[in-house]
Amino acid sequence: MHIPVVKHSLKYNPSFDGIRGIAILGVLLFHIWPEYFKYGYLGVDLFFVLSGYLITNIIYSKCENNSFSFKEFYRNRIRRIFPAVIIVLVVTLILGYVFLLPLEYKDLGHHVKSSAYFYENFRLLKEVGYWDKAAQLKPLLHFWSLSVEEQFYIVWPLLIVAICRLRLNLVYSLFALFLFSLVLKFSLNIDQFYHPLARFWELILGAVLFALSRKYKYEILRNNKILSFYPLVFLGLISFPLYLWHYVIISFMYILGINVQLYGWVIIAVSVILAFIVYRYVEIYARSQTSYKFASVLFAVMLSVGLAGHYIYMHNGLPKRSNLIHNSDWEKQFIREPSKNAEGLKIVKSVLGYVPKNNYIKATSYDLTKKYILIMGDSHAHTSYPGFAEEFKKYGYETLLLANSSCPPYPGGAMGRDLKEAKICQQKIESQYEFIKKFKDHIEKIIFLTRGPKYMYGLGYGMIDGGNNEPYLKNKLITYFVDKKNWHQKEQFLANIEKLFKLFNNSKIKLYYVIENPELGFSPQNCIERPFGLSKRECKLPLSAYLKRSGEYREFVFNLAKKYKNVTILDPKGLYCDSNYCYAVKNGKMLYADDDHHSVDGSVMQAKYFIKKIMN
Repeated sequence: MHIPVVKHSLKYNPSFDGIRGIAILGVLLFHIWPEYFKYGYLGVDLFFVLSGYLITNIIYSKCENNSFSFKEFYRNRIRRIFPAVIIVLVVTLILGYVFLLPLEYKDLGHHVKSSAYFYENFRLLKEVGYWDKAAQLKPLLHFWSLSVEEQFYIVWPLLIVAICRLRLNLVYSLFALFLFSLVLKFSLNIDQFYHPLARFWELILGAVLFALSRKYKYEILRNNKILSFYPLVFLGLISFPLYLWHYVIISFMYILGINVQLYGWVIIAVSVILAFIVYRYVEIYARSQTSYKFASVLFAVMLSVGLAGHYIYMHNGLPKRSNLIHNSDWEKQFIREPSKNAEGLKIVKSVLGYVPKNNYIKATSYDLTKKYILIMGDSHAHTSYPGFAEEFKKYGYETLLLANSSCPPYPGGAMGRDLKEAKICQQKIESQYEFIKKFKDHIEKIIFLTRGPKYMYGLGYGMIDGGNNEPYLKNKLITYFVDKKNWHQKEQFLANIEKLFKLFNNSKIKLYYVIENPELGFSPQNCIERPFGLSKRECKLPLSAYLKRSGEYREFVFNLAKKYKNVTILDPKGLYCDSNYCYAVKNGKMLYADDDHHSVDGSVMQAKYFIKKIMN
């Protein structure tokens, strides 16, 4: 089946669409079967380089002929990008209206707005922390790359036109900009995935390739037989709407608890059909329209879509929808607790003289005449705090939370994605122990909660937590950056647990170490019934699976505790598991907020389960 080719600003070369076909195929396969196509994500990088090549070619060629117009350039961008984006965002809003819970729909509204206004990458920058919803549950996550490209298109035409009109050497100028973009990427303290300044170098690399091909009169991509193979060209022609559709479908399948890998080829087929329809009947028409009025209408529609998303966000996900099957007690378990409060900040500042960089700082009161129990750890400490704070009040204790995100406070156990981040983590940990030293007369007990197997193996549990990927440590111990040859994450992580036990063994402060609760491997939101009977699943995992995952970690901790008498191990297995299964729901209560963190009800049940052992 041959489909028409849209009118291009440049002479059409099918090999470029062949490259697009390879890129989108890699992305599709990676998002469906990441364990088998683990480098498919490089398709996005390939898109960036190709876009930089083509857009620079268009701008510079027209500028040389004195025919470049900023007005025309942005009109072309609008008619190229906006139609498919509008359709996908509107359909996503409709699917969300039908299937999503109010909090989920509220979140989707936020992302629709940032996607429609092309700053989704900056939205995601605020959500990449450890205590965030899984990537698979964000239907518009993939819009980050489109946002980066559109941000690039704001500044790039200005630079290319300046180079052209000032008659600067194109190769030297673009190569200088390429080097400058690399310096920014590696010298600034920015997120290396979503931030545009960490990605612009890829687009500029494409521009450099164009400049070299022009200087040496060498066509980098001639009409290559392999790249012109029609199935690849076909995928390349529909690659833009295909990229937009596929992840929306994948994400909603995850949300509804449908096995993505099992239905992978169905996802590809449906995505290709939808992409073809948009390309053939919308994109070709839109790109044939030269009217600025047409572009203005598209611009106004996009603004309206963003406003619709904002409205949904401001109205809390439209909770009064008649199609919803409500379970309000469960739904509220997915609300995130605030990370800090005034009482906690006041105590910490009064003791240290400054407010440290710790992510979670909370307290039940500011009363230095009372005894405190300190909740310490990573994001698991944060989600466990509400229950412990409630229970300890009954025994006359105040509760203080001092914890970090993705930075477990083991002595010498700083982690990070790079050395700079690991050093920041180290500062957080040092401030925690400085606080304990200065506040020790007020602290009677410390409850220590962090993840275990994930820090040991660098591998999440289940598809929802990246468990189908090869082991990859997002946060490496600081020793990795100091001495890579002698670095062993598992051994050194376990050694840091022993350092913690040893530190408190002769302390007046009693240490309670909480073994990590079972990781579900699925989203607990799948336990809630959706319209048409979708997504209600048995909210449990086999006990054998939990013990296989955590067995080495559990055995090490229990054996280690025999050496240190001032350390008590709190084992949650009996709370979550019977002789056959571990459960996400117990006594009608949702225990989890995501695949491994507690809900508020879960934190209360955990505290009640441990309270007698802690207070005895």
